[in-house]
Amino acid sequence: MKQTAYGKPLFLNNQNQVTPLNKVETFDEFSIQDLIFKYPDCLPISDIDESFNPVIPICKELNTTVGPLDILMVSPNGELTIIETKLWRNPEARRIVVAQILDYAKELSNWTYEDLQREINRRLGTKGNALYELVKSANTVLVPPESDFVDSVSRNLARGKFLLLIAGDGIREGARGIAEFLSNAGHLNFTLAMIELNLYRAEGLGTLIVPKTLVKTLEISKMTVEIPSGFILSKSDEFETEKSTIKLSPEREQERNFYIKFWNELIAELSFDDPGQPLPKPGIAQNLYVYPGKSKKIWISAYFMKSQKRVGVYFRAQNDQEGNEIFAALNEDKELIRQELGGNVLWNWEDSGDVGVRFLCNDVFAEENREDIKDFFKISLNAFVNVFRPRLKKYGF
Repeated sequence: MKQTAYGKPLFLNNQNQVTPLNKVETFDEFSIQDLIFKYPDCLPISDIDESFNPVIPICKELNTTVGPLDILMVSPNGELTIIETKLWRNPEARRIVVAQILDYAKELSNWTYEDLQREINRRLGTKGNALYELVKSANTVLVPPESDFVDSVSRNLARGKFLLLIAGDGIREGARGIAEFLSNAGHLNFTLAMIELNLYRAEGLGTLIVPKTLVKTLEISKMTVEIPSGFILSKSDEFETEKSTIKLSPEREQERNFYIKFWNELIAELSFDDPGQPLPKPGIAQNLYVYPGKSKKIWISAYFMKSQKRVGVYFRAQNDQEGNEIFAALNEDKELIRQELGGNVLWNWEDSGDVGVRFLCNDVFAEENREDIKDFFKISLNAFVNVFRPRLKKYGF
C-alpha cells in the first residue's frame, strides 16, 4: 500500500556507509509548534510568497475571541503570518484546522494595531510597542521607521492581508481539494498554504526534518463597495448609475472587472503622508472612498466619469445634522483650505460643500492612460487628506 510520495530516505556518510532513516510517527503538535517557532527558516516561505520574507516569530498562543492562534509571525515590512499546527490522523482534523485559521484571519481583520499590540503585550508580559521592538532586535534586513511599520501592519490588518500556513506531519488526501475550494472564495486578502513536515530518525544520528509545500492558493481578494450611511447614488454630475440587474451586459461586466483590477492596483501603490490615514477599501464600481476623519459622514472620493471623459477627486460632507456640524467647523478655515488645495480646485463650497479636482481624458479605460490616471489619483488623494485630516482631528471629528 502506498504510504508516502517519497522513497525511503537514506543517510550517506563520508565513508559511503548508508544508514536508513525511519519515519517518525510519534511527534506531537506542541513539538511541531516549538520547532517552527524556534527555527522559522524551515518554512518554505519563498516558495509560497516572497513578500512575507523574512518571517520573525512574535509569540505562540496569541489570544483572540475565537481562541488562541498557534503562532504569529511578522516581516520587517509589516506582513503578518498566522500559523496553525495540526496532526493529520483523521479527515475531521483537516476541516477543523482550515475553519480555525480562517476564523483567526477574520478576527484579526477587525483589529487595529493597538488591539494587536495589547494582546502581544498580554501574552509576552511586555509593555510598549513590543511588536516593533522584536522586529528591530531580529537583526534581519533594514527595518523601516516605527511609524511606517505601524502604518503597514495597520493597513494589512484592515485589508485582512495575511499569509495563512497550516503545518502538519502528513497532509494527505483531501487537502488539495480544500485549498482549491478556498481559492474560489472571496473572504479576505489572504494567501493560504499547507506545509507537510516529514520527520525521519536514524539511530545515533538524530532526526531529519523535511518541510514541503503541499498546496497553496493564490491571493484571495475581498472586493467590497462602501457607500456613506444615508447616501443615495443618483445620476448626477459626478456619478453614473443604472438599475442593477441580475445579469450584467458584457459591456458592464467588462467595466466592473476594470474597476476591480484598477482600484486594487491603486490601493497597492497608494501611500499617504499622514501615517494614521487608513487606506480605502477596494470597490467594484466607479467610486473609491477615503475617510479622513472618525465619521463616515464626510469623505474624499476618487471617481471615474466615462461619459464626461474625465476622472476626479472631490471632498464632500453628508447633508444631515452631523455632516452639517462637521462642515460648519471646517468653514472657519475655508480660505486656508482653498489656498492649500491650489488654483486647480473646483470650488462649490458655499452651495454644496463640494470641492474637487478633475483630470480630462479621452478614454478613461484606455491602457495608455492607466498610469497617468493612477498618478493623478495618488497625488490628489494625498493632497486632500493632508488638507482635511488635520482639521478634522483638531475639531474632534
